Amino acid sequence: MKIPLEPFMHRSSTRLYINCENLDSVLARRHDFVFTPHELSFFSIHLFTEGEGILNVDFNPIKVASKEVLVLFKNQVIEWKEPINHNAKILIFTEDFFCIDEMHFQFFHTSTLFKQTEMCKRIEVMNHFEELVLLFDIINQELMKPYYPKQRYVLNNYLFNVLIFLERSLNQTTVEEKLAVSHEKLIVAKFKDFVNKNLNKGYSVKRYAEELNIGLRTLEYAFQKNENITPYKWICKRIVMEIGRCLLYKDLPVNVISYQLGFKEANHLSIFFKRHTGLNPLEYKNRYSKD
Repeated sequence: MKIPLEPFMHRSSTRLYINCENLDSVLARRHDFVFTPHELSFFSIHLFTEGEGILNVDFNPIKVASKEVLVLFKNQVIEWKEPINHNAKILIFTEDFFCIDEMHFQFFHTSTLFKQTEMCKRIEVMNHFEELVLLFDIINQELMKPYYPKQRYVLNNYLFNVLIFLERSLNQTTVEEKLAVSHEKLIVAKFKDFVNKNLNKGYSVKRYAEELNIGLRTLEYAFQKNENITPYKWICKRIVMEIGRCLLYKDLPVNVISYQLGFKEANHLSIFFKRHTGLNPLEYKNRYSKD
């Protein structure tokens, strides 16, 4: 079974790649779509305002409750579980819409919010709930206006404020350091962006460094300073996540996955995957498909 890709849901008044809707509106427009596994073509922020619910994200059921937020990533496979006994506000956007300059680009790729190699987390936003509700409503009101040339920058500013509140809620610290553009953070951001766009090439860390016109030691130092992990281990975690998605949701044979992700042989992928998960691809698929 091929997992359908959920297209971006634009407002009728604009083709900007940002939108904000209440959950009931989304269900009315895409009811049959959201209750089956589907892949996101955008980033999505779910602000839960009342009640409780369950959302399957990649391979995990996530229970959500009022005054919590889920940040969902492009290419994640999600599925709403019935019954829907909760309300939520949903904000969607693309990376290109948000990353209008170096500061936004650095924040996006180094923020704790968008660590795509980790499991989806619930963010408790009790301390910033009222501000977030207000910002979601302001974005919704702005999108109801006729399009005008500066509207993208107005909406981008509101979105950035949402992300700053979420970053603060997640870390319980100030975010000033993340907003200060630094050479090392930009290196990490550019590396992650380049890997995500070239995951099928099978490049080594050294090759990625060459493509980015930086030295290998410079790259490793930047990662160790800002991520506390090596760039090689980050790539491995990212590839393991992609293999898992392909096995569970895209129903692709191992030889096809290995070709798509740049492995020379299917058995190379199997050895790599077992080393990092403790299971070969068939064992992994049998275990988590049943779950």
